[in-house]
Amino acid sequence: MATALQTMSTRDALVAEVRRRILSGDLKPGEPLTENGLATEFGVARPTVRSALQELAARHLAQRSGRSLQVPMFTPDDVRDLFFVRTPLESEAVRRIIAEGRSLAPAEEALAAMQGLPETASWGERVEAHTAFHIALIHSAGSERLDRIYPAMQEEMQLCLAQLGDSYPGPHDLAAEHLELLEAVRSGDQERAVTQMREHLERAVHGLIG
Repeated sequence: MATALQTMSTRDALVAEVRRRILSGDLKPGEPLTENGLATEFGVARPTVRSALQELAARHLAQRSGRSLQVPMFTPDDVRDLFFVRTPLESEAVRRIIAEGRSLAPAEEALAAMQGLPETASWGERVEAHTAFHIALIHSAGSERLDRIYPAMQEEMQLCLAQLGDSYPGPHDLAAEHLELLEAVRSGDQERAVTQMREHLERAVHGLIG
């Protein structure tokens, strides 16, 4: 007799739901993430909550505050440091894509998905689509090691962007900005594309820290 596999454990489901709330902005920076509160709300055992919180902390979606955990609060220095790491990686990826004439199909597909989001899409859904675009662009560079390194920053990038929604006043602004970026890469002009990428990331930093 075949054994049915559980597609998602209670712990993983809890991680997914708390992650969704954090990245959608439903849980604000500095909000506490307590074992008792989550156990009561979701009707699960405290050890399950504890394990879920440990996973969220490992993914930089929860940070220690005294004895408890809370939704991370990014300082301006945190934001600058994250983009200090991102900028050279994405700039060099763009240079390599153009220099080697690499396919942009993955990034084009990701942009189409972003553009196809309905008007009712939440900011959290737009953040997910944004991250998918940048990961696809990185993948187009054809570096196995870069493909391993870059997604490790994904959770923190999404957490930053979850706090950036107010700087994009229209629902299509995010897609329009990424179309402009992709067109610069398509142009085959390395300096134009790298400049566009740096300006794109600088605007994000400005939106986050003013």
